[in-house]
Amino acid sequence: MDHLVNPDNPVILSNKCWLPVDAVVVDGRPGLRWMDMSDVSLTEPFFQQTVERAKTENPDRGELFTEFDVLLQLEKLLDSVAPTGFIYHSSRCGSTLVANACRAITNSLVLSEANAIDKLVARFITDAPEGSVKESLYSVFLRGVVHALGQRRTGDEQHLFIKFACCSFAQIERIRRIWPRVPWVFLYRDPVETIVSNITSVPPWLLDTDRRVLASIIETSPAAIEDMQIEELCARTIGSFYATAERIVDDNAILINYNELSVPVISRVLRFLKVSPSSEELEKIERGSRLYSKEVSGTRAFVTDTDAKQQRASNLVREVAERWAMKPYQRLERRRLEQNEFN
Repeated sequence: MDHLVNPDNPVILSNKCWLPVDAVVVDGRPGLRWMDMSDVSLTEPFFQQTVERAKTENPDRGELFTEFDVLLQLEKLLDSVAPTGFIYHSSRCGSTLVANACRAITNSLVLSEANAIDKLVARFITDAPEGSVKESLYSVFLRGVVHALGQRRTGDEQHLFIKFACCSFAQIERIRRIWPRVPWVFLYRDPVETIVSNITSVPPWLLDTDRRVLASIIETSPAAIEDMQIEELCARTIGSFYATAERIVDDNAILINYNELSVPVISRVLRFLKVSPSSEELEKIERGSRLYSKEVSGTRAFVTDTDAKQQRASNLVREVAERWAMKPYQRLERRRLEQNEFN
């Protein structure tokens, strides 16, 4: 990776569509890894899939490292789209389908679990106590990263949707302080099905070696995490997400259960985010809903797996779901049903 010779001159980064593709530490300095993405469309279900494709297509693609302070200057130079809506989720519950639907909207940008965003959010947990100077700094840097990632690529972009990684939802109250008026959706699913999905194919967030993030979410110590079975760790984490959503949901948020996902419900979500999909866009969303949402090739047909996951659930899965997640899930369900009565 080349180093930016003069990080105080951000014009270098504003001349092309350079995007911050990761938050890293280089020679003891925390900062951002940038990549020249001027010829790359953000079409994959996940932002990092697009980054990997860009590197594969052009191994000599330009890359740079800067410290975070360059973001402050770039905010004045880059023409960017303000966030339209945020997508939060409790893991394996249809959020990628909703993000893909947002991508079907003309002149939209979708950032799905971009490393630079979610790693900065994690720093709130590991490195920035409430009310600290670092909390203020990371808030400024997070705003700057979103501004840089949301820069207009064709000049016609009108919407910016951001799908956060599931653990970032634990910091939603800090995120809302930065963007208090941006509407958001929280997707979730029956805890038994979520746990089965996560232990069948274990996601990186459950394997993260820095146990401080999960320890903070479930209010225990990193040492206790090490001794915890993965089923319990997953149940306690998603139970915390449910409880947070139930506590803070307001008129600026909409709750969606996986079991109600359909094209009409996705259309309702988009309208809540103040986007009115055209008939052509709805047709595109409908075609996309028939495919497995995380598949890059877009050729794998979607097959509902609710019954299969319930049947595969072990006694341990049901036990930890009941102990740590079912009650907050049921409270959240009541809030969702109350919302639906008034919408």
